[in-house]
Amino acid sequence: MSATPVVAREAAHPWQFGLAVCAVVTPLPPVVSSGGGFFVLPLVGATTAVLAVPLFLHARRSAFERAAGVVAAMLLPWSLLGAWFGMFVYFPSVFLMFFASLADPRRRPTAALALAGAGLLLSAAVALSW
Repeated sequence: MSATPVVAREAAHPWQFGLAVCAVVTPLPPVVSSGGGFFVLPLVGATTAVLAVPLFLHARRSAFERAAGVVAAMLLPWSLLGAWFGMFVYFPSVFLMFFASLADPRRRPTAALALAGAGLLLSAAVALSW
């Protein structure tokens, strides 16, 4: 009898997931405190929904990392061009999502620690500034 190898899916590391959660949550206090008009709420809702997509893919590391990188790449021009509508508050989330896509200590131990620390400091700085 031949044994078939079992291929286990590797989930995203908790540091990666935590950075992605920070990317979703960090822009919300400035948006809530600014009290933007009703025309901004659909933009904020749609942007936050797109930003949360990698969180649903945490069970597969490769899908999570790819989605986080794509979301970061899409969010960069949106946060800069959407600054007229208050979307600039999502600019720190670009870096947090990029850090989340690379902060796997199983693959890059030193870089992951640096990226997780930088992401935590960035998130704390934005949260404390509001």
